[in-house]
Amino acid sequence: MEKKKRIVYLLLVSFLVLMVIMTFVSRVMNESHIPEVETVSPASGNLKLSALGRGVVESGQLLDARILEGVFTEDTLYVRGYFYDKAYMDGVSSGDEVWLSVKGGNPARGILVAKMYDYMEDVIEAVIFPQEGAYAVGQEVEFVHEEARVRCSCHIPNEVIYQEENGDTYIYVLKSREGIAGNVTVAVKTLVHIVIQNETRSAIAEELEMSTKIIKKDEALRDGIRVREREW
Repeated sequence: MEKKKRIVYLLLVSFLVLMVIMTFVSRVMNESHIPEVETVSPASGNLKLSALGRGVVESGQLLDARILEGVFTEDTLYVRGYFYDKAYMDGVSSGDEVWLSVKGGNPARGILVAKMYDYMEDVIEAVIFPQEGAYAVGQEVEFVHEEARVRCSCHIPNEVIYQEENGDTYIYVLKSREGIAGNVTVAVKTLVHIVIQNETRSAIAEELEMSTKIIKKDEALRDGIRVREREW
């Protein structure tokens, strides 16, 4: 009888040991299949952009006061116009360089000489140097300010942004959730709305905490998937 009990106990212990080993191996295997991801954080501050606008060529003869002050001559041409987005106006100032062009023509360098508020719109004036382009009074002109800076409360790298077929844009944010074996980190799909964008970064309407960890693009990502942050 005692011998049978010992055999039963031995089998039970062996079974428990085997279960522990299998659980450990299974956990190791699962851990090895968890995607390892890199993260970046959002930022705030100025975002450098190319500000686009349009205006109309006018004659320096219309600027009598400035002609008297010696700012312009009577044959000076200038453009009076506006930027498409008012947000750009905070990032431009007198003396900034702009490039002006008529469709099909060579661009001419201009200098912003004034920024004023007129008829509920921000309006700019830019000098055109006649020797740099064939412009005539009344022509419509497009212009670009390549170094405009816009203050943004939150901007993120373009490399973390995904786009769906319907045009919606989203990112994956690293978050901690409580699991059976304790806290785990997962990728959470988060919708964002792009306000303005340059070649490398996008300003978004959502004001993310600066401590937010945004996951860099990875083909393995999906909403709720468990991930592991790469440690350096």
